[in-house]
Amino acid sequence: MNEVDLRDEINKRLTLNWLIQGAAQHAGMTIHHLMRDELAALNPKLLLKYDQFAVMGLLQYWHPEAMLFMGSPSRFWRRAATKENHPFFGHPLLSAYGGTLAAEAKRRVCERCKEKGVTRIPLLLSFQATYLICRLYFLEEPHRQRLVDLAKGAASAFWGIPVDRLYGDLADKMEVGDSIAASSLQGKIIRVLVAGYSRVERDGGSLKVYGRAKNFHLLTHELVKGTAELICLHGLNTLSDDVYAKVTEAADKIEYESWMLQSGGELWRRLLAVTPKDRPIARVLMNLARLPGKQLEPVIAAVIEDPEHARRLLANLDD
Repeated sequence: MNEVDLRDEINKRLTLNWLIQGAAQHAGMTIHHLMRDELAALNPKLLLKYDQFAVMGLLQYWHPEAMLFMGSPSRFWRRAATKENHPFFGHPLLSAYGGTLAAEAKRRVCERCKEKGVTRIPLLLSFQATYLICRLYFLEEPHRQRLVDLAKGAASAFWGIPVDRLYGDLADKMEVGDSIAASSLQGKIIRVLVAGYSRVERDGGSLKVYGRAKNFHLLTHELVKGTAELICLHGLNTLSDDVYAKVTEAADKIEYESWMLQSGGELWRRLLAVTPKDRPIARVLMNLARLPGKQLEPVIAAVIEDPEHARRLLANLDD
């Protein structure tokens, strides 16, 4: 494979990663409500706590402490279109639309702060987040196995995937070691701070999703993300082992996840808005993943800026 074709495959993988992270971010805002009755039966305080945790999880990207470590989101996205050394420079979608989608995501999450009782004052937000994490630990502690089952059930309902293809675990320590690649000091620090992860594993004759996280909300997020990865493998299974390794090495960097999470949720929201009502979203994602990169790009661009055209394009996609 020549360099141009390899670059196209890397860009396609970045686009798919954007959709994968976006699905998990968007689902994380409300997916726990699929299990609202079951959660209320365990403890009626849990649902609001998960609402607040979801809001804080997105709002954190604009928190001064996060920006001190990761950089300003607005500056990051501006540079994507102008700086050749930027990781998304040359990617026609991330460089053009990442900043717009991130800004809209910030606007929406600030509105939800008011609804869910989450402060936006930086110092107070840090105290509130610390209290919430500790409070969730104590609320969840008597029900951990049940919460694992509910997380699997929520992810199964979201994607329409059999629950027996999902494995989950709640744990206080992640101990990911080198299983998550990090190519920079920043990435290695992020890896140490990981609070959840997922992977696709072969189990006998089928592929299954395994997720591990520190609480129910994060576990559900990881199972949704892992299932999206499983679906997107339909678009990567024609690559040779050598090309697949090069593509994932270039695109699957932990340093990119924060940027894709802060902007990808809004991308996924717009995709849902134009998805035909008679098409399961898992099927739509699979069909998108199967498109060659150069055909995938105009579809996603239409999802972002031309919803009516996007509806027609998605309606014509089929197995």
